Amino acid sequence: MEKYNNLAIIILAAGTSSRLEGKSKQLLIYKKETLLRNSVKKAIQISNSVFVVLGHKKEECENELKDLDINIIYNENYQQGMGSSLALGVNHTKDFDYTMVMLCDQPFIPLSHYQSLKKSILNENIIASLYGEKPKVPAIFPKKFYNEISKLKADFGAKELLKKEYCIKVVLEENYSIDIDTLRDVDLYLHI
Repeated sequence: MEKYNNLAIIILAAGTSSRLEGKSKQLLIYKKETLLRNSVKKAIQISNSVFVVLGHKKEECENELKDLDINIIYNENYQQGMGSSLALGVNHTKDFDYTMVMLCDQPFIPLSHYQSLKKSILNENIIASLYGEKPKVPAIFPKKFYNEISKLKADFGAKELLKKEYCIKVVLEENYSIDIDTLRDVDLYLHI
């Protein structure tokens, strides 16, 4: 078996987008597609095993993905934050040797960066994106970290794990790393 065949991808897309004043970031449009669909289409080019964690506006988000061959996970506790979605997601990928974690609000990350992360898989190391001088997601976690990730509950993801563990770092240019979090971000970057 090729060493990359056992890679699952989790896309975290359950949040309430609280800083967007009622808009759902998952459903924002960029280049004629929602941010959610944009991220899922990239993921299915990297792995045949894509898991999307939904919560807020679940039905509308599901509708965006109905024609794509993916696994949808519903986080009924999505209001607890990203940590709960990541923990739930990794409980569904525990049979895979590696899990890549992606966010749906980083539409500028090119497919080539995700491919570089995948090509950097080596033994038991975390592979993280390096921008802002810190390792961050998107990142790939080997199976040995799943138990720790599955215990996450609060409104933080794998940030602490990325800080304390040795990571293979794949540089991501700053202009690709932009998160769409606020109405100002929407106006500046999505040109809606």
